[in-house]
Amino acid sequence: MYINDYSGYIGIIGGGIAGLTLGCALLKESIPVIIFEKSSEETSFGAAISLSSNALRLLDKLDIYDDLKEQSFVHSYASIQGPQKPICSFKTPEILTTRRQTLMTLLLKKYQSLEGKIFYDHELKSFDSKKCEAIFNKNKNFFLSHLAGCDGIRSSIRESFFTKFENPKYSGYSAWRGIGKSNLKKVHFALGPRSHVVSYPINHEGDVSFVAVKKENYKFKESWREEGSYQDLLNDFSSYNSSIFPKIEKSMPIYKWGIYIRPPLKSMTKDNITLLGDSAHPMVPFLGQGACMAIEDAYTFAKLIKKNSHDFLSAQKAYDDVRNMRTKKIQKLSMMQGKIYHMKNPLLVSARNAVMRYTNVPGNDLKKIHNYDAQEEINTYFLSEKRSNPT
Repeated sequence: MYINDYSGYIGIIGGGIAGLTLGCALLKESIPVIIFEKSSEETSFGAAISLSSNALRLLDKLDIYDDLKEQSFVHSYASIQGPQKPICSFKTPEILTTRRQTLMTLLLKKYQSLEGKIFYDHELKSFDSKKCEAIFNKNKNFFLSHLAGCDGIRSSIRESFFTKFENPKYSGYSAWRGIGKSNLKKVHFALGPRSHVVSYPINHEGDVSFVAVKKENYKFKESWREEGSYQDLLNDFSSYNSSIFPKIEKSMPIYKWGIYIRPPLKSMTKDNITLLGDSAHPMVPFLGQGACMAIEDAYTFAKLIKKNSHDFLSAQKAYDDVRNMRTKKIQKLSMMQGKIYHMKNPLLVSARNAVMRYTNVPGNDLKKIHNYDAQEEINTYFLSEKRSNPT
């Protein structure tokens, strides 16, 4: 058995967006950290992601935004159509779309430039919360100061310490995802009965990502690696004009997977364990906020540890106070957005389209979400705490 004493380090389980962002944010605050990733090398599943200003301003504080912007596409305009006819166009707050791998690579590069360590091929087997001892495969033991669970929707930490015997539940939606070629220069939505398609460029080289979502009772696999065929995609969305999809080369894979969720937690902390990102609050992707919430979580938790002088109990209380309401709200709004997109009653569809066409509701709803400033929220929280507990 290999015993490693990292008792002054926060251990992060998971080297995805949440884990790498947390690692960068902690090191920027001079807080020792180490990341454990169960895969044998850097991997990133999923074609592309969108990031809104609530996350981008935090990536800017971590000195990542400028490099990310150079390799991505920044939008301020979106359009919506029915299966065949246009509905409306509107201005949006800043939205950046990019390959998921691009963001992951830049986060890892920043983390390593800050002299952060990441151990691959380390799968957590058990954790003794009293000793703060993490036991990994191949009998590798690490003593840590705190454990941060960033290990996704099937988080072993969540299942062991927060919600035993609770598995992710099928949301009722399945999704197709892929990247093709198109001259599209904006975010574009196509809405149909019990389905929708969103497309967006991810760079200035004509690469366009699409996500096609369908409401269906069949519980499709929760796997981003399940390849499908272009013809099956067209069959699933036969009511749409096929031109809504970018041109897909035969060599370019497309994937179909089931979208799974978990119910909100009463608390995202327990003992000396804190959950972040999808391990704490997985959500349907209809507002494009999954990665954004992970980035907000990571930045906030790092700042709260620093603000509380490494007092983890105080930092955890503050983290729950600051993040729980925000993430629950976004989870709920994301589900509601799916219902709005997938209306099938003709009268309700006409009413929805009229609201979109003749009001600023779509853009204003996005602004309310995107204008959130995590740093301002932290400052407001501590000002409120100071007033409540004057010394």
